[in-house]
Amino acid sequence: MAKKLLTLTLGLMLCIGASAQSKSVSINSSDVQFWTGTGSNSTLVCIGWDDASNSAGYTPTVVVWGIHWNGTITLQNALDTIAAYDSRFTYTFSGSFLSGLDYNDVAGGIHLSPSAGWNCNNYNGVYNSTNLGSTWLRISESTCDAYDFNSINNLIYASDPNGGSSTLPDTVDASIAFSDILYWVGTGSDSAVFIVNYAQPDTALAWGYLFNGTTTAQAMVNAIAADDPRFWIDGDPSLSGDIHFLTSNGDTLGLSPVNPTVGYNFWWTNLNGVSAAAGANSTLHNGDVFKYGDLNSATGWNYMYGYYMEEAWNTTPTPVPVPADPAPVEATIAASDILFWVGTGSNEAIWAVNWADTALAWGYRWNGTATVSDMMTDIAAIDPRLTVDGTGFVNDILYIDTAAGMTDTLRITPGNYWGSTNNGFSDAGMGQTLADGDLEKWGDPAAGVIADSASYEYEGVTYWYYIYAYPMTIHPVSIPDTTGSGPVEPEHGPFCGAVGTDGCDAIAADSSIIVAWATACSVDRGPIDITNPNGPRVRYGTEQDGVGPATTSTTSAVSLGDGGSATLTFALPIANGEGPDFAVFENSFNDYFLELGFVEVSSDGQRFVRFPATSLTPTDEQVVNSIDPTYINNLAGKYRVGYGTPFDLDELRDSTGIDLNTITHVRIVDVVGIIDPQYATYDAFGHIVNDPWPTNDTIYASGGFDLTGVAVINQNLNGIDNANAEFVSVYPNPAAKILNVDVQQASAAQLYDFSGRMVASLALSAGHNTIDISQLPVGIYMLRMNGTVMKVVKM
Repeated sequence: MAKKLLTLTLGLMLCIGASAQSKSVSINSSDVQFWTGTGSNSTLVCIGWDDASNSAGYTPTVVVWGIHWNGTITLQNALDTIAAYDSRFTYTFSGSFLSGLDYNDVAGGIHLSPSAGWNCNNYNGVYNSTNLGSTWLRISESTCDAYDFNSINNLIYASDPNGGSSTLPDTVDASIAFSDILYWVGTGSDSAVFIVNYAQPDTALAWGYLFNGTTTAQAMVNAIAADDPRFWIDGDPSLSGDIHFLTSNGDTLGLSPVNPTVGYNFWWTNLNGVSAAAGANSTLHNGDVFKYGDLNSATGWNYMYGYYMEEAWNTTPTPVPVPADPAPVEATIAASDILFWVGTGSNEAIWAVNWADTALAWGYRWNGTATVSDMMTDIAAIDPRLTVDGTGFVNDILYIDTAAGMTDTLRITPGNYWGSTNNGFSDAGMGQTLADGDLEKWGDPAAGVIADSASYEYEGVTYWYYIYAYPMTIHPVSIPDTTGSGPVEPEHGPFCGAVGTDGCDAIAADSSIIVAWATACSVDRGPIDITNPNGPRVRYGTEQDGVGPATTSTTSAVSLGDGGSATLTFALPIANGEGPDFAVFENSFNDYFLELGFVEVSSDGQRFVRFPATSLTPTDEQVVNSIDPTYINNLAGKYRVGYGTPFDLDELRDSTGIDLNTITHVRIVDVVGIIDPQYATYDAFGHIVNDPWPTNDTIYASGGFDLTGVAVINQNLNGIDNANAEFVSVYPNPAAKILNVDVQQASAAQLYDFSGRMVASLALSAGHNTIDISQLPVGIYMLRMNGTVMKVVKM
């Protein structure tokens, strides 16, 4: 900044002293060598020391600086400005009181330091809150009022620390050429640059922003933070927030600690090198540069007091590189999503093939030992759409489904070759031995993304090879059409098959035909292992997991254990209507690992009638992992998680002692599944029911049927009449605000809305009770106590 001369009649002389001895010396502003700060106001800062121990015979001594400012200024502001530019000068505060002023000019052999504290009665010693105007400020180690700065011994005009007699040059705020920016965010024909200056380490980072017309600095910062995962902002940086950047070595940049000599530190801003009115809400135009800076890295510290601060950061900005693409995510597919299974056995694997623009998957089952070659051969033998070209090795994998309208055969892209992985890791290709649960994937490099690379040398030649990841979504192939009429389920048992196959009667948990869900559940848990009936019992889940809507989560369930049971009740009875009347949901993670349960119903909670179940699963070998759903009927758990097994009350029309139009209880009894006759359970026709056993889990204590919910499809909207006389009377009905309920004996009761959701749990006393229903929406409600339900209308 240019040197400015002033006369003492136009400016303020700010003088701070210790004590004085009488000697008249004139202070001239034109002789001041050191000016700093900017603004229309000027003052001389004169600091005097009278300590006889100070060096070089400068006793007492006054050192003079000049500063410029706008608005108002405090003593601490003035000292800050000098200390920021002149490293020879330091000061300290003790609390709110000035405790030390030091001037150490090594080159000049001068060291000035007070022998006592600095004080001044006329400003009560609180210097960092005192606004300086046109009044002299006298501070000394002794009597400040007696000190006269026109009577001093030695006078020093602080020299320019950069050499010469001129003032300090203007600090240049570092910028960056737009052509050097590497990482651009946004779109548009206009551009701006965003820079952040960190202090520890001294680092400046720069991004570019594209836009049209005008925008704001905040919009630019938000867009960069949303696009660059390494950069984020906590709170408002202009208040107490922070600005972070994660470096390549794992360090997180942020605001540096408070400088103890200053007592504060925060983020400051400038726009095109000027702090005036610059902030996050500043309007940006084409070509602008907006900067956030840590004050500990600023080179200005030029206070424009009362309005703003003028700061500069001269660290050369480094363009932020474009972040590396995230590692590709290898696509997988769950066994529960596979539609076409080949082979039989207790072990299961999935074979996925990635062509250049298509990924398909089959399921494979076996017992004993099998290789990838076995799996490919067996699947190709069953699926006429698939051809594996090669014997002992693979030339190509071909697929065409003419029944689905395909006209081009899927094959390897020219010049490429097939690579294979097992569960995401390179394997032995066709010679790879399969294990239960494997995902074997074969890929065309044209469909992959290079996830890694490596090299090796052979006879002095370096060869590179690449490891590919295949993020493309894998689709399960359908059952092949061998009739020309569309996909069909392979011949198995006489009953409908897995979800998605022709004729499957599974009911989705979000089906619109469901009108209500069970509202209460009581569980009698069985043992973890039926062969140890007195051993530990299952404890996974709670009874509440069997209440309300079922989900697609395999972890939200209540385990019944071997032979355990769950009894569920409902806000309104289930009725025998058209088609299935209710459905039972289990948490099987695929279409074949099925844990089964018998289903019983009751209209009074005392007498239960069981649906006639059928199991045709062979019993020559204990099922461990999977069963064919086409072999089972009227057994809960036939379908995977999210799909319920339906039950039609009309099948029980010949039963006695039960009212099929007022089913109040549904009971699910776990099928143990063991084929040992000593512990086995049997279907309605005397067949042992063979399902996965044992399924005990000693860590989570789960096993047996895992209930997730019972859905109501046909509902008795009239409920049960008052025959049991649990309610003596309910009045008025309809009611608007208060419902009166008279009962014979104290009991718990529940109020349900028409959807079956409980809206109130009540404790009724014997005799007269009042229930406030004023806050309930208008509609029909059910008041239930034990087995009695009364319809209530809210007006």
